[in-house]
Amino acid sequence: MKWIIYALLLANLGFGLWHYYRSEDLNQLKTVSNDDDNLRLVLLKEYLAKQDKPAVAKSDTDASPSCYTLGPFKTVDDANAARDQLKTAGVASKRRMSKDNSRKAFWVLLPPANSRAQARENVNELKAKGIKDYFLVVTGEQSNAVSLGVFSQSDTAKRRIEEIKALGFNPSIQNVDLPLREYWLDWPVEESVPPDVMTRINKQYDGIGQTTRTCSNNNN
Repeated sequence: MKWIIYALLLANLGFGLWHYYRSEDLNQLKTVSNDDDNLRLVLLKEYLAKQDKPAVAKSDTDASPSCYTLGPFKTVDDANAARDQLKTAGVASKRRMSKDNSRKAFWVLLPPANSRAQARENVNELKAKGIKDYFLVVTGEQSNAVSLGVFSQSDTAKRRIEEIKALGFNPSIQNVDLPLREYWLDWPVEESVPPDVMTRINKQYDGIGQTTRTCSNNNN
């Protein structure tokens, strides 16, 4: 009987020790899992480095196609004429308009009236004195003003000022920025323009040049 009692005591002691160490392991695991200081994000490149694998490179096929671009042309007629020359040389180009820049201009106007009724009276007086180029501003900071023209040259704007003053009005002038419309011709870099054709076009239009850009579908 004694050996049975000893066996049971040893079994209970072993189970108790196993349960104790098992609980300690679970507690440690729980502590590590909840400890933010032991957590870190592994970046893809770090993971690949550990695996001795190169980082995934962008495929050359994903790159956007490149185009030659010629310009800027000041007018759409100039751009169309140059495009016809390229077409004759076997290069099919597309016209593109940009408004990335701005140009200075001079706005002549009668200052805003105190009311819309007064503004309309100003318009009627202008009409009665033979002024035809005008419009009534109905929105914005210059609401109830009367626009008398926007001019690219200050001398032209000043002549307009003198004309309106001679009729008994007191116009003002403001400096404004207007979008600068420029025209470009684009074609794929795989198509080359004969040197003599490009030389001729460059001589015809001042300030133009050829460079490369990402091809765009917003062309005409």
